[in-house]
Amino acid sequence: MTFDWLTLLFIFVALGAVAIFILLPRYGPHYTSRLTCPKCHKSFNFHYIPGATLASIIQRNYRTLKCPYCHTKAVYDIALTRTRSPRPQKTKLKA
Repeated sequence: MTFDWLTLLFIFVALGAVAIFILLPRYGPHYTSRLTCPKCHKSFNFHYIPGATLASIIQRNYRTLKCPYCHTKAVYDIALTRTRSPRPQKTKLKA
């Protein structure tokens, strides 16, 4: 039985996509950053998973977000404003 390299590559990409899009958001590290809007100076929390999306890999620690109060877009450094370590994950007990 011989496998085509393209088929094997497709299988690895599919398994990687499952790991990134299903398992990482559910069981991966979740962080919270406390951000302050530069226009209205109100603070809000931003919950994120580092490296969970392609945009987060490209933009690194910076996110362009809308303020939930004044709705203006601004660029925030989410790594410097991180408030705590990853949230503890809930473990499911099997009965």
